[in-house]
Amino acid sequence: TFDIPGNLKAASRLAKKFRIEAVLAPAADCHETVAHVGKKLGLPAVSPGISRICRYKNVTREVLSGAGIPQPRFRTVGSLREAGQFLRELGCRAVVKATDNSGSRGFGAVAGPEEMTRQVFERAVEAGTTDRVVVEEMLSPIENKMAEQSVETLWYNGKMYWLNWVDRLFRKDFLLFDSLKAGAYTDVSFGVEIGHVNPAVHAYGIKSQVADLVHRAGRAIGMEKEKGGHILKADIMLTAGGPYILELTPRLSGGWDSSASTPARGADFAGGALSLALGEKLSVESWHRYFHYKNPELYAAVLARIEKGAQDCIGRRFAIGSEYRRERAMENALSNLLEERYVIPVVQ
Repeated sequence: TFDIPGNLKAASRLAKKFRIEAVLAPAADCHETVAHVGKKLGLPAVSPGISRICRYKNVTREVLSGAGIPQPRFRTVGSLREAGQFLRELGCRAVVKATDNSGSRGFGAVAGPEEMTRQVFERAVEAGTTDRVVVEEMLSPIENKMAEQSVETLWYNGKMYWLNWVDRLFRKDFLLFDSLKAGAYTDVSFGVEIGHVNPAVHAYGIKSQVADLVHRAGRAIGMEKEKGGHILKADIMLTAGGPYILELTPRLSGGWDSSASTPARGADFAGGALSLALGEKLSVESWHRYFHYKNPELYAAVLARIEKGAQDCIGRRFAIGSEYRRERAMENALSNLLEERYVIPVVQ
């Protein structure tokens, strides 16, 4: 799916046999390939330049920094020596990332140069495609609240429309709820995402800050110049110094967000994205059909079964639970997870 020349060649061949009417990357990180295929076939798709900015984390950081959007201090390095040198300059805890991957593949956390081992460095290199890694200052999340969110927005003819945000769940977040402290995640790394709750719950002022940040970021990468309708997702961390963008991507959320918890609350983001990919216009009717929550008071939680010793988010199995109280929705999801009632059943 990351083979852009191969997909362009296949698209030309298939277009001679079939009428290809749409291209779409609903919740997969092959959006750059899809953007190039869409351009070649003359179909509605986000510009390849925007997709490239979002695919490569170091390029995202460079573009957002150039636009004056708050970013952690970072550097793209090609050797263990360069990584150690930058860590000494930082003088604080840091994270190591692959330049172009998702699901925490290649992710590592280090307290300083002494923890920046060859194993940590090479794991990040192998998870990407550029032989380089991104080293950046570790952000400090706000205390006693869910600090990370995924935000989905729709950009139509250059204007941003807020769709939704969810609270991303990590092991520390379960400590906020008495009924969930003794659960399935006592052995899971604090850095591995274990699920989400839809919708996020934060003060209006925080939501306003996040919306403004995503809008500024979207304009920085060129979304205000795009014709038609396109999805832009942002992963956010709330810190004492305000919200920070961790990642931007021109697609819907994965992790059974757009495809499970959103439908549970009565919206159909995937259907809406497909309609826009087919070139349909955004209207009041289509907004209410696809992007309006018919049951906005409902909370939907998705939790993942994490294998012991897991270092990333690959290979998870998911369960969903819903209720009109947030904690109860999480309890229902956890109960389904422990009883192995997964979103996709396991076939023995």
